[in-house]
Amino acid sequence: MKRIIFIIILLFGTQLHAQEFKCKVTVNAASIQGSNKQMFKTLQRAVEEFVNKNRWTDKRFKEHEKIQCDLILNIKEYNQKKGAIKAELYFRSYRPVFKSDYQTLLLNLVDKNFEFTYREFEKLDFNLELFENNLTSTIAFYLYVALGEDFNSFKENAGIDFLKKAEVIQNSAEQSGVKGWNRDNKNNSKGDLIVLLLDDQSKFFQKAIYTYHRWGLDMMAEKTGLGKNNIITALNYISKLKQENKNSDYLIKIFFDAKSDEIVQIFTAGPPVNVNYVVTKLRQLAPNYDFKWDEIQKVGNSGYQRSVRSRNPMNQQDAQQKEEEEQQKKEADR
Repeated sequence: MKRIIFIIILLFGTQLHAQEFKCKVTVNAASIQGSNKQMFKTLQRAVEEFVNKNRWTDKRFKEHEKIQCDLILNIKEYNQKKGAIKAELYFRSYRPVFKSDYQTLLLNLVDKNFEFTYREFEKLDFNLELFENNLTSTIAFYLYVALGEDFNSFKENAGIDFLKKAEVIQNSAEQSGVKGWNRDNKNNSKGDLIVLLLDDQSKFFQKAIYTYHRWGLDMMAEKTGLGKNNIITALNYISKLKQENKNSDYLIKIFFDAKSDEIVQIFTAGPPVNVNYVVTKLRQLAPNYDFKWDEIQKVGNSGYQRSVRSRNPMNQQDAQQKEEEEQQKKEADR
């Protein structure tokens, strides 16, 4: 009996302290010819275990609370003798939406010039304050950014401690001289990213993340119209970010790289809003996605006009007649 109780406690404790991520890792080496393909499969397994089996916080995560993410390494060059690899890294993290089975894309980050060394079966070690390997430091950096923004999306500024851990990693890596970690606001580096996320002048970005998710998406299951209007408020925060921080273009790009498709879906369905205001705002903030905002303008405007007519107790002919009568009265008063 005691043994059964012990096993139950052990299983329950394991569930409470489950690791934080449920990450799918893909290593694509299709463009690499004449090399050891098995090595890339080994790398894929090693990275997946590194992310999913390590503990990244002291928080308790139940299985359904794990952060879902995708990590894709697109291998561009491989020097087998030196173990040197040049790749593109794509990192996406998702967040569940209240009272739905929908996972919203929270981050969609791209590291175009990612260089690291790896030899088959090499153990992936990581030290928060000591730069040992660009592979593990880079992955850990993005994981802490994902943790920070995930927590920020549920409670304002709740993820700042995780972002500060990402900053610790960035500081150590920058001192190593490895490319991609410097802070120069020119190349959208990891250094630029963490500086912007922690900058007081970027507070409206975090307000937008919180408002968009907690009071926008999470609200839409029960009060769709209110949720849509709160998402407009989030867009206004992004607009304020642009006004307050002259270097905010990278953060704005990150926001819309993750949210552009979803924004189109939101404003072309459900209770209509005045899309002229929404589309004007979107064109100002993310003109490179104009082709998507065109879809909102086309579909949403017609819906808004129909809604205005449906709220009017008179038909169109009666409304026109009343307008003419009011105009005649004004002229008579003159």
